[in-house]
Amino acid sequence: MKKDSFSSIQEQIDVYLKAVENNPQDIWSLLRLGYTYTRAEMFQEAIDAYLKAIALDPSMYLAHYGLGYSYMKSKRMEEAIRSFENALHYNPNYIQALYRLGYIACEQQRHEEAVVYLERLVKLEEKHGKGHFCLGKAYNSLGNWDAAIAALKKALELNPNFEFAWYQLSLAYTGKKQFHKALETLRKVAEINPRLEYVYDQMGRIYLKIRRSGDAVAMHQKAVEIAPKLAHLWKNLGVAYLREKKYWEAIASLNKSLDINRNNGTAHYYLGCSYKNLGERELSIKHLREALRLLPNHQKARLILQELGETGEMQQEKAVVGIEKNEISDENNDTSMDERLQKLREKWRDNTPS
Repeated sequence: MKKDSFSSIQEQIDVYLKAVENNPQDIWSLLRLGYTYTRAEMFQEAIDAYLKAIALDPSMYLAHYGLGYSYMKSKRMEEAIRSFENALHYNPNYIQALYRLGYIACEQQRHEEAVVYLERLVKLEEKHGKGHFCLGKAYNSLGNWDAAIAALKKALELNPNFEFAWYQLSLAYTGKKQFHKALETLRKVAEINPRLEYVYDQMGRIYLKIRRSGDAVAMHQKAVEIAPKLAHLWKNLGVAYLREKKYWEAIASLNKSLDINRNNGTAHYYLGCSYKNLGERELSIKHLREALRLLPNHQKARLILQELGETGEMQQEKAVVGIEKNEISDENNDTSMDERLQKLREKWRDNTPS
């Protein structure tokens, strides 16, 4: 907040404090004081002001809403929900309370409850763009793709540059397996904001679904360029390389993912697949075992281990123990696994994506 702006807000606070001091029963000055405190991000002070207003008139829905907003900004979500519900009790058609309750329910993954609030909201206020957006997001989470598309298109009619609405619309089209429409909407998001890594990541996933692995690689490369510290993006790039049969590049990307998050069982699984395709049986087994240790129900890892000659009992025992790489010896010579791994790293160092 700029200094001049803060000074102006502080002056307003002083005015309303003086008004309340002169007349403690002045509920409107208390409401204005609470609102000004929230603008200054002084949420506890705002809470105190709104509670005083409610004590004067428990049916003052604006005070309940302001209290809920201050609780929400203070991350006291249960108290925020109760306050918004109280506001709605005293004014069943209060748009802002309906929106906040729908939004919070959506964020807390109570999607059916969110739909109830948000449907009421958009019936009362047809031009509430954020309401239509949240409604579409909730319907997406419920797998009701057609309802999601209808709500999100309405949000975009009201705000054609609503990038998050375009993204949610792409998820709805993906749910309906209308992949080309999903890609069109994602391109629209990229035009509005080209720095959203998850947009390129989602495009890459869709390209893999329609067997265009080269395009998938290009999209996942863009994603990691934007956000190189996110492990799942490197993992997804590794999967795309694997589908392209570029195994060394896959290994490089998957190892980068594991450098960031060592406990990503899926990355270990795809590393095992990459090494298997290169004929590196021991390294493949090592990573598949680790995938099973982290993800005991990963049936594909178990099946590949069986294919490589690992018995079910051996898989279970070694997965639980968590074999360290120094404990694995080469069956054909005296070279340690560490030395073999170092040689392989030297092979794929030049293929490491920048």
